[in-house]
Amino acid sequence: MRRDRTTAQTTGKLAVGARFKMSELGIMRLPELANKTGTVVEISIRTPGITVLFDGAARPTVLDQSYIAPLSG
Repeated sequence: MRRDRTTAQTTGKLAVGARFKMSELGIMRLPELANKTGTVVEISIRTPGITVLFDGAARPTVLDQSYIAPLSG
């Protein structure tokens, strides 16, 4: 069965495959994820959610795009 997804390749400074860290807002809202980093795996154009895979995690997580920031370097 084919599953169609409407996705965008990039949003602002984030793109599929980009490395990220938690933003200041993300740390305030989800302090248990404060020191986590990971990779963007899907960006939806229908919702503000971005699917991410945290380093060491087995399953992806959906976060509001304002909760993450690109890693510099």
